[in-house]
Parts: sequence; C-alpha cells; structure tokens
Amino acid sequence: MPKGTVTILGLGAMGSAIAARLRETGYATTVWNRTAAKTEPHVQAGATAVATIAEAVQTGDIILAVLLDHKSIHDNLEPAAAELKGKILVNITTTTPNEARATAAWAAEHGITYLDGAIMAVPEMIGRPGSRLLYSGDENAFAIAKPALETLGTAEYQGTDAGLASLKDMALLSAMYQTFGGLLQAVAMMRTVGTPAAQTAEDVINWLTAVLPVMESLAPLIDERNYDPAPGQDVAFTRPAVASIITASREQGVSADFLEPLKKHLDELAATGRGTADWISVVEQLTIK
Repeated sequence: MPKGTVTILGLGAMGSAIAARLRETGYATTVWNRTAAKTEPHVQAGATAVATIAEAVQTGDIILAVLLDHKSIHDNLEPAAAELKGKILVNITTTTPNEARATAAWAAEHGITYLDGAIMAVPEMIGRPGSRLLYSGDENAFAIAKPALETLGTAEYQGTDAGLASLKDMALLSAMYQTFGGLLQAVAMMRTVGTPAAQTAEDVINWLTAVLPVMESLAPLIDERNYDPAPGQDVAFTRPAVASIITASREQGVSADFLEPLKKHLDELAATGRGTADWISVVEQLTIK
C-alpha cells in the first residue's frame, strides 16, 4: 500500500531522480513538467502525470518543487495559489536566502505551509549514502514531510528562518568551489612542466587530507576574534608566502587570479598595522560595510 502521494513539479535530472526514489520507497507520485514529454518515462514506471500545476497540487499530500530558479517558482506556482492553500510546499529549487524568505512570505499570505530546501548532492546520489538535504521554515511541515524527505538522503532541519537552508548550502558550496579553484591553479602550474592533471590531483588530495583537520582548530579563534598576537601563522609571514606563489605562477605563464584577492586582503592588513595578527583575520574583511 502506498505510504502517501507526493507531487513532484519539475522533471529535470534532479526532479526525475527524486520522483524515481519516492516511487522505489513506496510513495505514489504525481508528476508535472512544463515539457509534457518528460513525464512519459515516469508514467511508464507507475506515476500519474497531469497537464497543469493546479491538477498536480490537488492530488498530492506533499508538493515538491524542483524547478529552474526563483522566477520559475513564482511564475508557475502563483497561478495555483488557491489550490496550494493548506498544502505542504517543499521548495528544493536552488535559490538565495532572501529569495527563500520572499517565497516563504508569499506562501504565508496564501495559507500555504512552506518548507525551503537545499540539495547537497547530484542526481545520481539521491537515496544513496552521502546524499544530504537541508531544510528550513515551518517546523511542523518538516516533521510531517520528514519520512518522505529521508528517502532522498539525510534530512537536516536548520531552523524556522526559511533562508537558513539556502544560506548554509551557498556557504558550503563557496568552500567547495574555492577548493576546486585551488586544484585548478595547481594543475595549471604543474602542467607547464608536463605533469598530468591526474598526478597533481592525487598530490593535492594527499596534501589537503593532511591539512584540512587544521580548520577545526581555527574555528574557535574566529569565533573569539582572537587574532593578535597570532596563535598561528601571522600576516607578516603569510603575505610574502602568497606573493611567492603568485610570482611562481606568473613565471610559469599561469594567471594568479584565484590568489590575488587573498593577497589584496593581506596587503590591507599589513598596511593598517596588523602584520602580527593571524592571517585568518582576513575573515573580518569579508563583511561588506
């Protein structure tokens, strides 16, 4: 017997993976997609396809929106606001924190119970170990939807502020992209002497595996703003070290665009008499004044 009916709005790669996983775990699924042809494989697998979002919303106990962006959420859902009233809407479309809050406010105006989500996984990971999804917004909605949401991956509730899931997602992704940026910088430097990217990637992984645990020891210093005198590596040491990496890159004919913003922050600290502070104090410069 089906555990309940979940409606999935949007059948891109992620929406399709979510719909398939829900069916695999015993949920009846209703699907809608702007391009109707994308619903056909789901119908063949046992889903019910409908032509309009209004119909889709009426059949589901929980509505999962997996659309393109913030604009597509409002373009598609606002005409169905009356049908959504009293429903649990879980928006796992990628949006910014303030966009999530705006959608939550819109939902509240229309009597829609709203939960915002962020997917920290690729479609192939859905329902598998390592799949992690963050949620924020209505706490009761999370409690009700949690059994279904847990079929997709670890479900982590962040709090009642609807923007928190998106904020954490964006923060962690920023760390990921900058880490990959470091890999690309290393690859670009080493391939000037014929080192294959695979070898550099292995070297980077081994190095980062050794040094990443240091992050945990830096966190208390940042929370306490305990920078000067430096408990670790100070600005006076780090600034020329980063400058040397930039020079080495340029000597090899490689741009240092990923590194120059860090050097700029270190220069500012040195120029304002904070050379003895720990270099991680650059975090204080990242707040836009």
